Amino acid sequence: MDNRISILFKRYQDGTATAEERQLVEAWYESQQEGAGQELSPEEASSVFADLDARIAMIAEERPKQRKLQFKWLQAAAVFLVLLGTGLVIKVRNKSKVELPETYTEIRSLNGVKKEVTLQDGTRVFLNSGSSVFISSKFGKTKREVKLIGEAFFNVHHDKSKPFIIYSGKIQTTVLGTSFDVKAYADDEQVKVTVATGKVNVQQKVTADKGGTFSKSLLPNQALVYNKTRESHLVKSANADSISAWRTNHLNFDNASYPEIVRMLARWYDLDITMNAAYDPKKYTLSFHNERADKVLNVLSALTGTTYRMNGRKVIITAIK
Repeated sequence: MDNRISILFKRYQDGTATAEERQLVEAWYESQQEGAGQELSPEEASSVFADLDARIAMIAEERPKQRKLQFKWLQAAAVFLVLLGTGLVIKVRNKSKVELPETYTEIRSLNGVKKEVTLQDGTRVFLNSGSSVFISSKFGKTKREVKLIGEAFFNVHHDKSKPFIIYSGKIQTTVLGTSFDVKAYADDEQVKVTVATGKVNVQQKVTADKGGTFSKSLLPNQALVYNKTRESHLVKSANADSISAWRTNHLNFDNASYPEIVRMLARWYDLDITMNAAYDPKKYTLSFHNERADKVLNVLSALTGTTYRMNGRKVIITAIK
């Protein structure tokens, strides 16, 4: 690079450049600000150089002839500045392509509340009481990923190019477009995936990048039940409509344990339930529709040989003496 160009830059930074030199550099800088973030095409670069030539010529007419040589290297400096500026723009644009870390946005349904949301891809998610779905910041780019704690019914918009994946603890459920129910409360012993329509792939996550598929695919009215303690599973027939009937305020229990029923009642009615009663390992199949909490507790007490005391949201269940 001509040493005079370096001198021009230093003089401009030091504040010792002439008015004409400053005007030329600042005019070029302002033109670059207007087009920030865009690379110069050959035609645009030619236009910039022509404009600089015109400005230099105008200044030259007002300056003594002995200074014309100075303007020749000013023109070279301007050209260098254009090229340098273009390089900086390219560098800034490349930096903007750096991927941001993945984050998740929580959509929550409190105890005693159910919620329906539609994701940006058109997928509808129905959240049962006391449930949360977490949406990835990268959702919809190369794949569609969410995390679930609790229970939700998914009606997934079909997109063959972007699989829809639900993470619920060690269980990963993958679909392209179908409807199914996932029950994965943190305090439950099991994770249950029940298919209503289409096909669903369920696998256990062994490591961050490795998993084991439980079955080739689950079909409508099939459910996969995963035991979190034993890390075992089974696939069985299931009534998908009955299992997801909670969306229409039907509270159904199918071969459920006493503690499991109590936990669901606490979420469903937003109750604080304390169990002081021993319970046997019996399983119960029950169904309620829009019943009050006390009515359900009366039925449960009659079946289990317990009694309860209810004070507002607080419920204490004890054994009958």
